Amino acid sequence: MKKNNNKKGFTLVELIVVICIVGILASLLVPSVISYVRKARIAAAIADTRTIKTSIESSLTDELLLSDDNSLDAFNKVLYLEQGNAKNRKYERVGCFTNYSWNVYKTTNPGTSTGSQAIDRVIAGALDSTFSETWKTGKRVNPLGYNTNSKNCRKYLKDNNTNFGLVVVYNVTGEVRMIQLYRKGILVTYVNGEYIANVNKNAHFIGTGTWDKIYTDSNNKSPDSFYNINLSNKQIGTNGNMGGWY
Repeated sequence: MKKNNNKKGFTLVELIVVICIVGILASLLVPSVISYVRKARIAAAIADTRTIKTSIESSLTDELLLSDDNSLDAFNKVLYLEQGNAKNRKYERVGCFTNYSWNVYKTTNPGTSTGSQAIDRVIAGALDSTFSETWKTGKRVNPLGYNTNSKNCRKYLKDNNTNFGLVVVYNVTGEVRMIQLYRKGILVTYVNGEYIANVNKNAHFIGTGTWDKIYTDSNNKSPDSFYNINLSNKQIGTNGNMGGWY
């Protein structure tokens, strides 16, 4: 029997055409896929921040309403509301929870916590039960000090052996005024009813900067009033005097 040797294969020209078509399709699809994945990561990060906000406000409201303790000592941080001379500037008393607070909660015996540490434990306990993910305690360092392009969120995680950076500012009614959460390469800030995501590799915490930077760092327009608001590096002592905080 005579073998049929006339099997037809792809010619070199046909292979080149196919490769070109595949390349064109990939160049069209890959950016769309990357954009979709990026948007999905941002949406997940915002959802986590929203969950944290809800959990904190719920726990704070219960504590402030039900506790017989005088919790005023917990609200010992200074949120400036205007520019001007430090002695005469209007300010709001607020509380603040950060990675430093988390470390204290994780590494010290609860004992009889009072003042700001008592409120810190309320917040930390709420966060502890919010996620199944293990949050690494890290070093006892305030993330607010990482507030420049070079000393940024990524560097905070690396320097302090942790997998998140968190700053929460809350007022005497238990309302969250501002949150900054950095995880998995995304800094999400809740402020003024908005969730703002910053995926820049140099994203940094606001520190003592005015809050307009939260918007402008993410290429957004800031409300005019935010050019005056900033969290001071000051803490109100039991004697009423202001001392350094972080």
